[in-house]
Amino acid sequence: MDVAALVASLAPVLDGAVIATDFDGTLAPLQRDPQDSRPVEGSLAALTALAERGAHIAVITGRDAHTVLRLGGLATVPGLTVAGLYGAETWAEGELSTPDTPPAMESLQDQLPSVLADAYPDPDVWVEDKRLSLVVHVRRTADPDGALAALHDPVRGLAEDLELEMHPGAHVLELRLPGIDKAGALSRLVDEHDPRGVLYLGDDLGDLPAFAEIARLRDAGRTAWSVGVLSSSADAVRDACDVTVPDPRAVVTLLRALAQ
Repeated sequence: MDVAALVASLAPVLDGAVIATDFDGTLAPLQRDPQDSRPVEGSLAALTALAERGAHIAVITGRDAHTVLRLGGLATVPGLTVAGLYGAETWAEGELSTPDTPPAMESLQDQLPSVLADAYPDPDVWVEDKRLSLVVHVRRTADPDGALAALHDPVRGLAEDLELEMHPGAHVLELRLPGIDKAGALSRLVDEHDPRGVLYLGDDLGDLPAFAEIARLRDAGRTAWSVGVLSSSADAVRDACDVTVPDPRAVVTLLRALAQ
């Protein structure tokens, strides 16, 4: 399957469709510092054009919703929903719904620094605190693969002790609340809008549950497609999606074609 087949399939059911996308690596190129992430040129215009054609636009991201809105300027997209922290929180119509910080996450904030220091004492290993999840970043280290391998088991052990889940990604280990993933966020959007067409775009291991949800929706009779963006070089993404594109610029090209 290819982009042309995707566009031909979804265009007739675009009015009312759910178009959902990841942020980092999909709309925005991956950066050494996540605070430097910005959507590639044309992203917001393409999403806006799709919204004006009647599609429901959503960003489903591991970031918290307010950070994505600030970095991406996404609030200008009509009717946008942001499912932040893998769907643990939701921003829509200017309002944010988010749970309180659970005790397990507070314990993780206290204990994780010493686990990292014992397992791999490198100042270029750093922790991104998203409040409802913590992300260990190793991209800045001299040997990211070696750092990830050294940290994997100790960090997973801490997660298990606190009854949290550890999810590897592109040079990251993310620790978050159990039972929350992008499949659930996508499923809730579909339940809310009951679309005939659904599209999901993502680039990393955290997007695999959403790809699986797309397959389930298609088996249930909906027009549903998944697009893997090859930014993270994750082989599992290539294997799990319907169509691949090389980078966020190609995502914009796809979205523009769909909006025409």
